[in-house]
Amino acid sequence: MVKITEDLIRKRAEHNEGLIFSLEEISLHQSDIEKIENIDKWCRDLKILYLQSNLIDKIENVGKLKQLEYINLALNNIQKVENLQKCENLKKLDLTVNFIAELTSIESLKKNIFLEEMYMTGNPCSKFDNYREFVVATLPSLQRLDGSEVTNTERLEASQNLKSIRESIVSQQTDYFIQQQKTKEGTGGRWYTDIGAETDQPCTIEELTEEEQKKKRDEYWNTPCEYTPETRKEVHQKLEADRAAVEEQRKDVRTNKVPKRETVLEREGKRMNLNQGKWPFALDDTSDPNTVKLEVSLPKHLSTHNVDVDVQPMYVKIVAEGRTFQLTFNEEVSPDSSSCQRSQVTGVLLVTMPTMSQKVVPPKKSDKSSFRDENSKFAKENETNYLEFDSEKDSGIDFSNIVNDSAKCKPIMSHRTKIEEKTVSADFVDDPDVPPLF
Repeated sequence: MVKITEDLIRKRAEHNEGLIFSLEEISLHQSDIEKIENIDKWCRDLKILYLQSNLIDKIENVGKLKQLEYINLALNNIQKVENLQKCENLKKLDLTVNFIAELTSIESLKKNIFLEEMYMTGNPCSKFDNYREFVVATLPSLQRLDGSEVTNTERLEASQNLKSIRESIVSQQTDYFIQQQKTKEGTGGRWYTDIGAETDQPCTIEELTEEEQKKKRDEYWNTPCEYTPETRKEVHQKLEADRAAVEEQRKDVRTNKVPKRETVLEREGKRMNLNQGKWPFALDDTSDPNTVKLEVSLPKHLSTHNVDVDVQPMYVKIVAEGRTFQLTFNEEVSPDSSSCQRSQVTGVLLVTMPTMSQKVVPPKKSDKSSFRDENSKFAKENETNYLEFDSEKDSGIDFSNIVNDSAKCKPIMSHRTKIEEKTVSADFVDDPDVPPLF
């Protein structure tokens, strides 16, 4: 059963920015509502109210809606027209396909002087003789009934014969109620489509096989039944149960549900590898001999609060979404020194676990060359390479006549100029205070 709550009304009042005190129109159709409540307290200015396709049994709690002009109650379980006389501005009333057999109950609408249009097609009373004449004569303000215009001649003739027509209507609705009571009493005080009424020891759905469940469903839907408020509610409950079962099956498929295993231990008490979620993972224990790194690709949108990581000396266990991932090691790790990180972009979980036996690893030689090596390399590149000539090897080329005249050949390097030492004059006096000249 769905109740009319403030949250439901605010959700359906999005066109009014979620404000309900100034709401003039609201649609609550197909919401499985069984009772009208709270609307007259929160939405006093309501003008249009849609309540079709629900399970409402009674018209109630609408008397304070003084501005209400149109109310739609089609496809419900209403059996009587009532509690609408205080809706002073009511202009249109839709009661299509209900269970109204007491046609005289429309006399309560005489005070609704602005009522111009009404629909009652599909009700038991619409099959009564003189049904239209009685409604037209009882409600003089009505302009349209079941989509047809009401003419003045039709209203005048119906008003003249109202007394006899009313007696006929009362007699027909009394016969209808008696027939309904007999039908119900003939089935032991119940409608013959009640679930489980034919069997003394009804069995649950779990006890039936899939084929038996299908057979029972087909039998249920193919069996004709009386169209009453009780059977309508019963069919609705059946539909809800089937819908819930289908949704549960879809949920299992969507979440890739894996049945829980009874144990994660082998016969000898040794832990075994397990991946119920079938998550991709990568284990790195070779790049660093003192550290074991584990990467597990968890679902990206899975909340980190729902992930439980347990690091033990010989294994690691990760539990997420009710599924377990377990991996064993060849050597012991240190649980106290382990760390866990998760990427916010990809959702990958990284577990870093130092090993218990730390090994001394020599530092790797740097690939970067030193300054001295670079200098020596530069010196080698700039070193002059001379052409070597081996006289013992006969290359077939005579190099003796490269220069014909040796006298004309001048050396490449010029001779240094010799500085001749000048003779000192006889009258030269060496003054020690004068610095020497170079």
